Amino acid sequence: MTNHKRSLAYLSLTIASVIWGANGPIMKFVLASIPPFTLAFLRFGGASLILFPFVFKKLSIAKKDRKNVILSAIFGVSLNIGFFFLGLNATTALNAGIIVASLPIFTLIFAGIFLKEKVGKNFVLGSLLGLLGILVIIGKGFFSASISPLGDILILLATLSYVIYEIISKHLKNYSPLTIIFYMCLIGALSFFPFAFLEYQTNPLWIYRLSPGIIMGIVYGIFFSSLAAYVLWQWALWQLQASRVGFFFYLDPIVSTITAVLFLSEHITPSFILGSLLIFLGLFVAEGHFRHYHVINCI
Repeated sequence: MTNHKRSLAYLSLTIASVIWGANGPIMKFVLASIPPFTLAFLRFGGASLILFPFVFKKLSIAKKDRKNVILSAIFGVSLNIGFFFLGLNATTALNAGIIVASLPIFTLIFAGIFLKEKVGKNFVLGSLLGLLGILVIIGKGFFSASISPLGDILILLATLSYVIYEIISKHLKNYSPLTIIFYMCLIGALSFFPFAFLEYQTNPLWIYRLSPGIIMGIVYGIFFSSLAAYVLWQWALWQLQASRVGFFFYLDPIVSTITAVLFLSEHITPSFILGSLLIFLGLFVAEGHFRHYHVINCI
């Protein structure tokens, strides 16, 4: 792979991480008015409708790859989002954040086992530094957080589901990222529909609580969180080793905190600054040096 293509892949991962990092505070605002599975259905259903005009001539999937496409959708959207919502209702957001932050560790392990990717000491050390940064950022309330084994197990299952999606989708490089994401969004939306229908049956009045801000949040979820970020991440995943891609999840809490400060009036703490430095140090150590990135040259 050329340095230019590698740089574009890193830039794509960075943009996706920024989108998903900002998604948390925005969706927190939207979920105050819309039930969770209804929002998930709207996000992925809307994204699949938008993608259809761009991929309807490229929908053909070879018989040998159909299983992997379906499994990518199930693990990357249905199970990942489903387990996360269920787990979040049974545990604290703090515990959930800590468990999700372990994703790069599991990516390293799974990539080494199933994709035979070489995992060097730098990657392991960088991953641990990044995880330490996450713990520093959210560690202030960690020891006082309530413990819910069931909720924590569900969040862990959500994290593992996403790692499995990354591993499976590595075998679909012969297709356009738009085509794969279309099927993921469509299958995900179909899987969420029954739950969204039940939510409407029990809470039909949510539709009357839509405001311009809520609608903008839904639009953000469709166009950016469920469409642009997934496409960018999928393309970059096909260009790089899965073990490298996972490290960019460490950028999410930084962007999430900044977004929370801007929109939810939360405050940056010294632990956030220290944790952010550890996260970037982890990224630096994982690569060994910055000469592989060249991201600045692409901006």
